[in-house]
Amino acid sequence: MEDALQPLRAQLRELKLKHLAEQLDRYMLEVSCSDKPYAQLLQEFFALEIGHRRRIGMENRLRHANLPVFDKALDLGAYDFAKRSGVTKRQIVELTSNFLWIDQAYNILFLGSQGLGKSFLSSYIGYKAIEAGYKVLFISMTDLAHLLKTEPLLKRSRTKMKRIRNCDLLILDEVANTILDHQEGNLLFQLMVDFYQHASMIVTSNKGFDDWAKALGDTVVAAAVMDRLLHKCEIFNLGGDSWRMEDQQSILKNLLKGGAPHT
Repeated sequence: MEDALQPLRAQLRELKLKHLAEQLDRYMLEVSCSDKPYAQLLQEFFALEIGHRRRIGMENRLRHANLPVFDKALDLGAYDFAKRSGVTKRQIVELTSNFLWIDQAYNILFLGSQGLGKSFLSSYIGYKAIEAGYKVLFISMTDLAHLLKTEPLLKRSRTKMKRIRNCDLLILDEVANTILDHQEGNLLFQLMVDFYQHASMIVTSNKGFDDWAKALGDTVVAAAVMDRLLHKCEIFNLGGDSWRMEDQQSILKNLLKGGAPHT
């Protein structure tokens, strides 16, 4: 069988269907006694390549997304909506079941104090978008400001900024937590101009809009950034208790759980 399949295997490799070429022997053995129509067999054969490419694409998109690691599973079941106000499970499910809003370059803004799960919800939405085939990138405002400033100087920064500009969804975390200088504020504004009506953003902040002007280094720049961000935007004002405080742990409590300490 190997000699008979060699020409077909070579053609698959020439067509850059390497995975199918590697699976050819196994697949032919599996279907050798099949009575399925030829069209169905071909469909199932090419489905192997499609599935493989989708898995590789998902892995690559997830690796480049730089999503943070949480102490809870990145699943809506880990988020207690009953103890938070300003957002519902149904709203997040709606946002992650249809990504037409990304295609139309809408934005999402999560506002609220520390510990309410803004980054968690943003990352969950980002992960589901990655599953749907979108290019997503998560970055803090501090790291973005550094990249913008060093882009003309460092190849690494230029590479990362190119990835940011090419993404479908940028998750910008902790806006207004970092005080930008005038140059950084202007560079951020230019990035917002590039994104406006072309790509989507999810922005998180624990500061009110009045604090944004101070953080972005210029009231005019802050107004221009907010104008573009909020033009097509879903805003969630989160309230409630910090989930870090709910899960507050102590050294002695954890030691006691494991048994009495040695004396």
